[in-house]
Order: sequence, then C-alpha cells, then structure tokens
Amino acid sequence: MTVITLDGTGLALEARPGESLTETFRRAGLMMRDGCLRGGCGMCRVRVVSGTITLSRTVCEQALPLADRDQGLTLACRAVPTSDVTVAIPPDGKLRCVTPLLTALARHQSSLIGDVMGQPVAIRSGPLPELVPA
Repeated sequence: MTVITLDGTGLALEARPGESLTETFRRAGLMMRDGCLRGGCGMCRVRVVSGTITLSRTVCEQALPLADRDQGLTLACRAVPTSDVTVAIPPDGKLRCVTPLLTALARHQSSLIGDVMGQPVAIRSGPLPELVPA
C-alpha cells in the first residue's frame, strides 16, 4: 500500500490502490474542505511536498491551472498517489477529524463530541439523533 503523510501533523495514512487522497482521508475519519468531488471547483487543493500522484480523471483547467500544477498543487478529489507522498493541506482546507462525530451518531450518544466548523456540538439522542450546540 501507498503511504500518505500529512505534512506538519505526523499523520500517515495507507491508501488503497487507485484511491484518491480524498477517499483515503474520509476512510481514515478525516474531512477537509471540498466541493464538487469531480475536479471542477478547486476547493480541495493540496500541495504535493514529495512523492508522485496521477490525476484519476480530467480536471477543469480553471480549477487547477497548469501554472498551479507546476508549483505542486493538485486536487485531492482526483489525485491518486503513485508512490509514498507527503501532502500539505492549506489552512483554509480545514482538515478535521470526524470519527468521534460519526461514532456518536452511530451509537446515538448524547455527549459533547467536539466541534463542527469551529463550534462545539453535542448529539441529542432520540429517534433521529441530531447535532445541537453544546
């Protein structure tokens, strides 16, 4: 398996063959800012610090101009590592660990679980669990 290291965090994730950076992040319980997930909006930009990637499908030129590609930028939704890679996620990429949120939703727990977009939240139990401000 290929290893994706998140620059400056010490996190290393194993990518499955053919899996995009976004898919690997999500499988590991991590979310980052994204939009269309089709290579058309450019919201999921990351910088490849080391290693190599390939783009799984065509990417919109406006979302990732050639000049940006030449500077190591790529779109996480389309980038598939072809070797071990280190990627830097920009501060506006808002990388978050959502595992506690998903676990609490699955278990219908009513407890403080962290933050969503910078706001503390809790799960309110019931027939349909919901997020509420903490």
